[in-house]
Amino acid sequence: MPVIRRQTAEEQATWQTARPSWLKASAYGSFRLAKGTPTSIELHYHDADEIWFIGAGRARIRSEGVEYDVRPGDLVCTGMGDEHQILEVYEELIGFFLEGELEGLRRPGHLHRETDGVPVPRRRPATIEPGR
Repeated sequence: MPVIRRQTAEEQATWQTARPSWLKASAYGSFRLAKGTPTSIELHYHDADEIWFIGAGRARIRSEGVEYDVRPGDLVCTGMGDEHQILEVYEELIGFFLEGELEGLRRPGHLHRETDGVPVPRRRPATIEPGR
């Protein structure tokens, strides 16, 4: 399995062509946010599904209109077009994000309803049945 790096300008520019064809990611990276509020992760959405892995720290987030407290080991799974943000960081937050394949209008990065239009969620959260 190849290792994908983005440390040099060339690696950052070519990582998507260096990745295996089965990897449908449009973006990935790490984040580190200091304790406090407001944070630098504003209300936004993507033209891709996004997953955050929380490696350290604690924070309050909003995804799909619901607020959650997150802690180490949590995965935050946000579907394409679902708005989300980090509201407050209680302890320095360190994590990793992976955005899936671009869909819909296929626009990269953070999208905002004021400049990019009203989001159109593609998927809804799965219902978890008790006992599963």
